[in-house]
Amino acid sequence: MQEKTAFVLIDPLNDFLHSEGKVYPALKASIEATDTVDNLQKFVEAARSRHIPIFYCQHQLYEEGQFDDWHHMSKSQLRIQQSNTFAAGSFGAEIYKGLEPDRSNGDAIVSRHWNSSSFGNTDLDYQLRQRDITHVVCAGMVANTCLEATARYAVELGYHVTIISDATAGFSVELRDVAEKVIWPTIVDEVSTIDQWTEKSNSAK
Repeated sequence: MQEKTAFVLIDPLNDFLHSEGKVYPALKASIEATDTVDNLQKFVEAARSRHIPIFYCQHQLYEEGQFDDWHHMSKSQLRIQQSNTFAAGSFGAEIYKGLEPDRSNGDAIVSRHWNSSSFGNTDLDYQLRQRDITHVVCAGMVANTCLEATARYAVELGYHVTIISDATAGFSVELRDVAEKVIWPTIVDEVSTIDQWTEKSNSAK
C-alpha cells in the first residue's frame, strides 16, 4: 500500500492551552519552555499547506452526575470530577482559537476518549483505516499521558508513528524532556520538532 499520512491532534483545548484554562497553571512552565502554542499553530499550518487531514481527538466532556454509578474510575477521571475540567458548554472545553478543524482540508472529528489513549473506546482507528492512512504524525496534550498513550496504541495497531516533540507540553519541563529524550525514541518510529518535520517534508518533494 502506498504511504499515506494523517496528523493526529490530541486535546488542543482551552483548559490545557489558554491562560484561563483550569489545567494551564500546572502546564505553564512546560508550555512556555517549548513554545507549545506557537508550535501547535505551525503543526496545523503544515497540515493545511500540504493538504494533510488532521484527526481531532478530544477528551470526553464532563457533565454533572456522569460518574455517579461508576466503580472503576481512573485517577484522571477523579481529578476531572473534582475540578469539572472539560465541562460541557464551557470555554475550557473548546478548541484553542486558531487550531480549529477545517472540513475542506479533510479534517475529521474523532469520538471522544475517556482516558488517555485517543484510540481506546473511540473510532480513531476506524476513521484512519477508512482513508487508508498508514503514517500518523502526533501532537497535542499532554506529553506524558494522552499524547504518549495514543502514540503507543498507534504502534500496536501497525501505524508508522511520529511524535512532534515541541508541539506538546508536560506537567513539568523535566517530564516532557525525559519523554522526548528517553521514552519516545524507544517506542515510535520518529521523534521530531515541527521545524525538523517541515524541513524533511519539503526536501522530500
